[in-house]
Amino acid sequence: MTQKIRDDFDRIALYDQEGWDHNNHYHYFLLKQLPKKTKNILDIGCGTGEFSRLLAKSADRVVAIDLSPNMIEIARQRSQKYTNIDFQVADILQWELPVEQFDAIVSIATVHHLPLENLLPSIKAALNPGGKLVILDLLEYENIQDSLSDVVAVPLNWLLQMLKNRHIKSTPEMAAAMQEHLHTDKYLTLSQVKQIYPNFLGKVKMRKHLFWRYSVIWQKD
Repeated sequence: MTQKIRDDFDRIALYDQEGWDHNNHYHYFLLKQLPKKTKNILDIGCGTGEFSRLLAKSADRVVAIDLSPNMIEIARQRSQKYTNIDFQVADILQWELPVEQFDAIVSIATVHHLPLENLLPSIKAALNPGGKLVILDLLEYENIQDSLSDVVAVPLNWLLQMLKNRHIKSTPEMAAAMQEHLHTDKYLTLSQVKQIYPNFLGKVKMRKHLFWRYSVIWQKD
């Protein structure tokens, strides 16, 4: 499965065009959850580095890792003026997380690819005391109430795509690459989110967002 995910994102990276999406819609919400000034931040699943570059404006050092070599290559090309970002091609489950090294660890639309029972204890150990974990990920509906709560997301998504992504030229190859990946994606339900994260971390702040997303904020004692 790891190889499949890497191949999918290597392919998606070839068609990447910078624009609005359901993840960067929440970038500034996520930034507000972090300390204004930090020394070391880890960005798990950094993709083309868009959020890493925002983090680098207020952090001394950002370690940004991604499974896809093509994503990291593009991230480096787009981040040449940011000398404080260390982009690395790595599998976070194989990468040796240092103990109490980071003031913050962030991850956007990545943890649904990972076994949280393996990932969360390692993240917990890698944070400094007082450090923050900030996660944004995709959510699966489990009942009709979930569907109804997102009814406004469909027309709003269409409107924002029209307003913000007029410069993006969609191609059949781009659509096919994304569709191929989405076939294998599996997401947590809100009930699972409420069960899994507190089980490993204790008290967390959880929030359901528009555009089929949830956030988890946790601060280490």
